[in-house]
Amino acid sequence: MGKTYFFECPLCHYRTKVCGGAASGRHCEVQTVACRDCRELLDVYIRVCRRAGAKEGGKFPGFFRPEIPPGVLSDEKLGKLVWKDFKPMCPTDEKHSVEPWNDPGRCPRCGSYMEKNGFPFRVWD
Repeated sequence: MGKTYFFECPLCHYRTKVCGGAASGRHCEVQTVACRDCRELLDVYIRVCRRAGAKEGGKFPGFFRPEIPPGVLSDEKLGKLVWKDFKPMCPTDEKHSVEPWNDPGRCPRCGSYMEKNGFPFRVWD
């Protein structure tokens, strides 16, 4: 079960809602990354469970949006579930430079350490 937290920079007041590192649910795994070009913290998919042999219905998003969970059906008749790995990338542009970010970590805008709210903003599966 994954958890999303509020993070805020005490110096520049940058605020964001991210997991703060690696997190996993039943059908997906996400990693918080810092985009050097956007100067933002983002949660991106790094692994997703899908049906074997399922047709690609367009490009699967490379970013994590908790309000749009991955649609994975686990019906036995539809086939075995397999894990598909994704390369971490910025959802704005694939060419942006991203690096993994873990709490405690520095603000992508000013370099000060980010402060994490003690209670999760959202618990997701």
